Amino acid sequence: MKQVLKRLSVFVLAIAVCVTMFAAPTKAETKQVKIEMNGFHFTFYDDGGGIGSLWLDGYTGSETNLVLPTHIIYNNNKIPVEEIAPEAFAGNTKLKRVVIPDGYQFIGARAFAGCTGITELVISGTVVYMAEAALADIPNCKTIRIGEAKDTPSSIYLMSYIATTGDLNPIQGVTAYVVQGSVADRELQQLNTDRPNAPIIIKYMDDPAKDAHVTRVLPENGGGTEPKNPYDKGASYDRADKAITNYSSEADPAGSVFGLLQLKQKKVKKNAIKVSWKKVSGAVKYAFYATNCGKKNKYVRHGITTGTSNNFKKICGKKLKKGKYYKFIVIAIDKNNKVVSTSKTVHVATKGGKVTNDTGVKTKAKKNKVSIKVKKTFKLKAKEKKPKKGKVKRHRKIKYESLNSKVASVNGKGVIKGVKKGKTTVFAYAQNGICAKIKVTVK
Repeated sequence: MKQVLKRLSVFVLAIAVCVTMFAAPTKAETKQVKIEMNGFHFTFYDDGGGIGSLWLDGYTGSETNLVLPTHIIYNNNKIPVEEIAPEAFAGNTKLKRVVIPDGYQFIGARAFAGCTGITELVISGTVVYMAEAALADIPNCKTIRIGEAKDTPSSIYLMSYIATTGDLNPIQGVTAYVVQGSVADRELQQLNTDRPNAPIIIKYMDDPAKDAHVTRVLPENGGGTEPKNPYDKGASYDRADKAITNYSSEADPAGSVFGLLQLKQKKVKKNAIKVSWKKVSGAVKYAFYATNCGKKNKYVRHGITTGTSNNFKKICGKKLKKGKYYKFIVIAIDKNNKVVSTSKTVHVATKGGKVTNDTGVKTKAKKNKVSIKVKKTFKLKAKEKKPKKGKVKRHRKIKYESLNSKVASVNGKGVIKGVKKGKTTVFAYAQNGICAKIKVTVK
């Protein structure tokens, strides 16, 4: 009975705190503002001179491994995001993993209810309050990582409905990683006492929510400090994803580069195409896209991986056909879900038909080395190496790129020009990504 009264008193206090945090705006908070940034929805009150009661309402973007924003740029001001509204993500079945970063303090009731795709939650140690059933009705979430919260009077978790279904039946096999002796640890210990038939597996770590130690700033309307081009370095991945899935041109996306990812054909069969790319410094994952070649065919995201290759057996939901061309693009993404680099488009044909792919690129540079003086030039005269059988259908001509144009530049005709003393690499690459790497020394 004492335990019941104890939980009841905590519940009453939680309601009081929740009502306080979501009370009607004061006279100073006269203007309610709702805004969408990169798929995130926010509500706050603006009295013309400041921000009050800012909270995150939800998310309608396409990211599945989601890191919540820590700040937004509004009227040229950087505003922290500290609260998740009740039912903010309820019913979002696309989410798979959610990270609540440092700076968040409040998680509203049933914030993730019905998110059947979520398998892992990472909750920062700055969170000091979880409302009633904040972590309830996430049926497939079997891993929860919770940082250490300060043990203050406001550190009330109310985790009585954690690892329960929508009808409050316990979910078996849930593991919670916490700091030993923390508020979350004590809450879970009490919860396991209250429901011994469905205990949560508690494991201890020094920093279970280390992935939450990130900063993610969303500029207003995609402007502010973020690049205008969604494919450029520093642009939010959500913007890039929206742009590329609405892109159908055979040409390369503006801002895309070859030298970093070096996307290329790796292995080809009658019913499969494997593409590979280079590991990029600063990138933690790679989103890969594909569709049928053709000016009207829009790209479809086929997955996100931490690896550097993907074997396509289906594209746009259909099995690959022999002797047919497909096109591919890859985006490298950093830990803050920002674009590191966007690859050039590559066009690859499956085997078994009349069409085929280039096998290499040859140039006039001996052993693919060029040594020139400042302001002097060298013309590569690059050509694709064609296979003995089959015909290559040209979606584009051979292209060129310099890794460091401040040392040596290269134009569309393959003319290298020395700019200043130093060394760099120039690429001559075919439409399937096969390339020649020319080492350039400027004396």
